[in-house]
Amino acid sequence: MKELFEPIFSLHQEFMQMKSVKENARQAAVLAIIHQHANQEDTILLIKRNEYDGAHSGQMAFPGGKMELTDRNLMETAIREVKEEIGIQVPYEELKALEPVWVMVSNYWVQPYYAVLKEKQNYVLDKREINRIFEIPVSHFLDVSKLKAHQLTIQNKPYWAPQFEFEGEIIWGATALFLYQLFHLKGELNR
Repeated sequence: MKELFEPIFSLHQEFMQMKSVKENARQAAVLAIIHQHANQEDTILLIKRNEYDGAHSGQMAFPGGKMELTDRNLMETAIREVKEEIGIQVPYEELKALEPVWVMVSNYWVQPYYAVLKEKQNYVLDKREINRIFEIPVSHFLDVSKLKAHQLTIQNKPYWAPQFEFEGEIIWGATALFLYQLFHLKGELNR
């Protein structure tokens, strides 16, 4: 698993050292929500975005979006976006940060956060933005046989990006990198 993630994660770290990338990129935040269940396996929440004319149309992702002028910081952005997109309020103190990633295709500097919630939530989807919610068992992402590779070209060089599939949906790009951070860098899901 590490062999697929490391090259693309290293590439993102390389880009993030470039001052011009951060200065010119738009700011955004996402929130990975891990649900701990008393009598069943823990799950991680992903959304499928609706189809629209944009770079992230129809993609599987964590809830989140761009920073608004009213947001004091990116943590506030993540909390606001989760409330808007899936209708739940996540306490500020529950959020922990992962490493940010520059999303080249849309020029967003994305700050990911995660929160571990023990209570089942009642979701209220923003149907304009969100097609569906998925609560995926954590073990699905720890199973190496579920990991595939997606080839892309960056600055005329081929790279293999990690991707997962779940119920016919593809999870790749920044979302896959954030999952990698949760599993391997923070160790949150390796319990």
